[in-house]
Amino acid sequence: MPRHKFPLALACALALPPATHAGELAANVRAQLGSQSLQAGELRWSDGALRGVLTATRVDGGNVRLRLNELSYDRALGSGFLTAGKKVMSWDVGYAFRPLDVVQREDRRALNPLALEGVPMLAWERFDADSATTIVWANPTQGRATSAGQQRDDEALAIRHYRQRGARDEYAVLRLSRRNGIEAGASFSQVASDGLELHASVLWQQRPAHSGKAMAGFTWTTESKLSIVGEMWTDRSAAPGQQRNRMLRAAQYIDDVEISADVLWQPQTGSRIGTLSASWKTGPWTLSASYRRYGGLAGRYIQDTALASLQRGF
Repeated sequence: MPRHKFPLALACALALPPATHAGELAANVRAQLGSQSLQAGELRWSDGALRGVLTATRVDGGNVRLRLNELSYDRALGSGFLTAGKKVMSWDVGYAFRPLDVVQREDRRALNPLALEGVPMLAWERFDADSATTIVWANPTQGRATSAGQQRDDEALAIRHYRQRGARDEYAVLRLSRRNGIEAGASFSQVASDGLELHASVLWQQRPAHSGKAMAGFTWTTESKLSIVGEMWTDRSAAPGQQRNRMLRAAQYIDDVEISADVLWQPQTGSRIGTLSASWKTGPWTLSASYRRYGGLAGRYIQDTALASLQRGF
């Protein structure tokens, strides 16, 4: 089972009254071959306000690892809703880089990703027709994670406010933690025309050394189901040479088949990472294949990756 400790949040979830609505259950299994072999199973369930996700994975013939990715309970509280337990909570508007994901941090460009692992939390949300406010106490009572831990494992207080203004969605975020001190940012997503969307994010961090992150991008879609995504970003907390990035992605749907290609390059080092993927879905079955090539400086240290997977849902 995972090492995360969330006794307070889980205790609050279990102390709430049981749900009375009919439950739902879904599952899928996956087999993956290539640079890394993997067998995985995922179980999702909900029973009214109680929701959970359990995964089992086996990598390269090793031991099976069970992980409770999510277990949360939602109920009305005052003029909003309380969430207690472990939950996935992503906040930003970007595709490849999302500065405002200050609670849920993840690799947005992973090949054939598995279910995300949520963060232990207590959260309260209030919303109306065109706005919403969310307050999150992440990793209650845990303090700062160890030096080997990730920022997402730190205890933190985070607040997000959302407002819709016509064709534009606006977000403001504030996070307080021992590791980074104060983090504050804003983002927007604007529908500019029937096929064009523009988005951008900026985040200021008190630590380390008044650093920050910024991203700007667009998505363009056509009636023929072609979509193009372009983004550029700066991450001053990243290692030198990896702070500036550019990404371009194109995807085309043809009936039940999706074909996509993208390239990520870093102007400071000349590194280029290109990915070609295809997936075919029919009924409960999904067949997918991906190839990722590393060029420039990145190609000296990382081997190319090829993966193929077969997944069935239940």
